[in-house]
Amino acid sequence: MDIEQFIQEKSPVWDQLETLLEVAENVRERELGHDRIQKLVTLYRQACSDLNQARSYTANPELLDRLNQLTGRAYRFVYRGDSKWTLRSAVRRFLLVEVPITFRRESRHVVTAAIALLLGSLFGFIAVLTDRDNAETLVPGRPDTFSPREWVESLEKEEERIDSVEEGTSFGAMLYTHNIQVAFLAFSLGALTIVGGYWILFYNGIGLGALGALYFFDGVGTFFVAWIGPHGALELPAIIFAGAAGIRAGHALLLPGDLSRAASVRNAFPTIWQMIVTTMIVLVAAGLIEGTFSQFTAKTVSYDLKIAVAVILFGLLLLFLFVRRVSAGRAEP
Repeated sequence: MDIEQFIQEKSPVWDQLETLLEVAENVRERELGHDRIQKLVTLYRQACSDLNQARSYTANPELLDRLNQLTGRAYRFVYRGDSKWTLRSAVRRFLLVEVPITFRRESRHVVTAAIALLLGSLFGFIAVLTDRDNAETLVPGRPDTFSPREWVESLEKEEERIDSVEEGTSFGAMLYTHNIQVAFLAFSLGALTIVGGYWILFYNGIGLGALGALYFFDGVGTFFVAWIGPHGALELPAIIFAGAAGIRAGHALLLPGDLSRAASVRNAFPTIWQMIVTTMIVLVAAGLIEGTFSQFTAKTVSYDLKIAVAVILFGLLLLFLFVRRVSAGRAEP
């Protein structure tokens, strides 16, 4: 890559960051405002990425010194603050600023991962609706005599399976441990092969779609949605996020483009790390919901309420991660 062209293309970002730092270093953080802080963080991350690229392209001391000084100044601002609140501020900034920015930037990988899971679900659903016997192959561990309707009727007649907070927490811990294993597999296959990440999402979708078809086939589809919905609204997106993070890592490792493989992975690491941490948080929340609220039958919580909760949880997750907030009449970066 032509270094002069690189400087010409990237200089506007560096100039914006320098200008914003001049303001930020001379006012209190509350005076700077939420929007400008977010803009500064975005420009800082872009400058860090540009510095890594510049190191792989050239040894030009003037360019590298400028970028080192610029990112150093920005780093000191981004991570400054009263030492008593440093950790809290860093966690808050990570969750409320950096994570949403990362997910919006990587939305292409999230969408393609979601499509893989949805296509698998559609395939499994149609396969069982077409021929119920296909469920023997597509739904692992299902007994031949399994009847969703009879199972639902027995659940509604019995006492609730979860009758204490301790029992629900214990059950939830077992569930999110399993979910984390699935997420790790999706990430690993995506990072190592790219295609493998899409395949494991498609494969998991097949089982979900086939199971759902069994319930709809037996006329208890509403129960299935109410049963899966509250935790699935978080669990399924989290598995998609893990797959998307793995696919992003796979692109960095296997398709580095003009960068060296090491530089490509180094540039991608902050994004991948943030996506994985978010995935783990969401999976733990999903496991706790699955171990408690999702287990309640209509005797305790109506199907309509459980489905409504699922829709609200899913909507809030998408809103938080992918929709830009507006403050003082301006959208965040």
